[in-house]
Amino acid sequence: MMEEEQLEEMARTSLPEAAAQAAKRQSAWLRRIFSFPVMCMVLFVAVIFGYAPRGITIGESDIWWHLLNARALLQYHSLSRVDTHTFTVNGMPWMSFEWLSEIPFFLAFKHAGLQGMVALYATVMLLIIAGVYYRSWRAGADCKDAAVATLGAICIGCVSLCPRPLLFGWLCLTALLLVLDEFRRTSRLLWLLPPLFLVWINLHGSWIYGMMVLFLTIGAGLFQGEWGQVTATRWSSSQLRQLFLVAAASIAALFVNPFGYKLVMYPFDFVLHQQAVMRGSQYWLPVDFSTWNGKLALALIFAIVAAALFSARRWRLDEVLLVALALWSGLSHMRFLDFAAITIVPILAPRLKLFPPYEAEIDKPWLNAAIIVAVMACIILIFPTEQTLQAQLDREYPKAALEFMQRRGLTGRVFNSVEFGGYMEWNAPELRPFLDGRGDIFVYSGVLDDYTKAVNLQNPGQILNKYGIEYVLLERNWPLAYLLASSSEWHIIYHDNVATLFARNQPS
Repeated sequence: MMEEEQLEEMARTSLPEAAAQAAKRQSAWLRRIFSFPVMCMVLFVAVIFGYAPRGITIGESDIWWHLLNARALLQYHSLSRVDTHTFTVNGMPWMSFEWLSEIPFFLAFKHAGLQGMVALYATVMLLIIAGVYYRSWRAGADCKDAAVATLGAICIGCVSLCPRPLLFGWLCLTALLLVLDEFRRTSRLLWLLPPLFLVWINLHGSWIYGMMVLFLTIGAGLFQGEWGQVTATRWSSSQLRQLFLVAAASIAALFVNPFGYKLVMYPFDFVLHQQAVMRGSQYWLPVDFSTWNGKLALALIFAIVAAALFSARRWRLDEVLLVALALWSGLSHMRFLDFAAITIVPILAPRLKLFPPYEAEIDKPWLNAAIIVAVMACIILIFPTEQTLQAQLDREYPKAALEFMQRRGLTGRVFNSVEFGGYMEWNAPELRPFLDGRGDIFVYSGVLDDYTKAVNLQNPGQILNKYGIEYVLLERNWPLAYLLASSSEWHIIYHDNVATLFARNQPS
């Protein structure tokens, strides 16, 4: 009898203790969810989603032929290996080297329209930035310093915040860097790299940068020593064996694609034989320090110099090599500024000491929760409607001009600005354009060279005659538009704030 009473008494006393422990665990969980570092991440969400709608118009005119490729793939279950979009290179061999990244864009657009597309690339960018923030924290940066550094990465990386397959490449780069960080700490997760490269090569040609990062990391671990502020630690024999095996498997995985070795060789072919594409696009030009992006890149350089001079933290050899690669790439070609931001910021953040250290004990989870809820509500409320996004597109693309041509039944050969090509293919496929943003096939055929000469007023009449052009659709205020407007061979048949459409005068 006494034993039963003792058991009942123990049960009565243990219940409040269990409830207290459960409440304590719940409180700790809530403090982690609504902590200051998480609140900073939500602020990054606001910045990215606030800027993202601009990318639908100013970022990437190639998205339209990407959508066209994905629709054909899902409809016919095979990749097109010849051009079917234009009249200049119709039937010529062509390789859709970003085929896998085109599918999510098409599915987002198909099921949620322009809003879905914006939400997709903003989410991909957010995952990249989350990786930068996490890597900065794991490298030893205080969450406040990591937040400031990550905000700088957003500002620099916004050059690619638009519907670009390149974003999926940088997402793979972020995953690669996370895996290498984890392997350095725990010697785990390296097996993820071969499947990562298998997916990466089918998403985008930026896999070549992943290979450079991987081999620089391996190479830096072959040395042991100290050189001033730079230090190197040699990999163990077990780690080195794993790295070489995984690197070999990753190279083999590159050949698992629909185009075989041709897709593996494509980045090298681009650098060697497609210089005209690089010269003709502002995103392939070197950084202009007079622009906003250029000033941010310059600030990044100054921050690296300051960290090297004033931070007591030593530099690993692999960090030095990666910073050098990232700076060379980002300053040589503006489109690689985001590569520089993703790579350099987690190296730079631990060397920043801008604020007093974060103290979890004095954190205010309810204030953080209020800010998080307010930010998420604002994102939902101010996210642009489909009609607003469509109106943005209509101010940048020749929707009205194409509708005019369709109403009139004008189906002759059209010489168009390259920015209009993909839009024409998606919205008016019967009006086959002169060219679109796929540089490779137009370089090989000489079409891009003729286009460049025409728009730069180098014998444009001869080139238009060479291709039997009947209509010319250009962005308004182009020099070629002024020339044709004053020519006796052409006359304007449509004009608005976006585009001017010329028709050839019929001979008397």
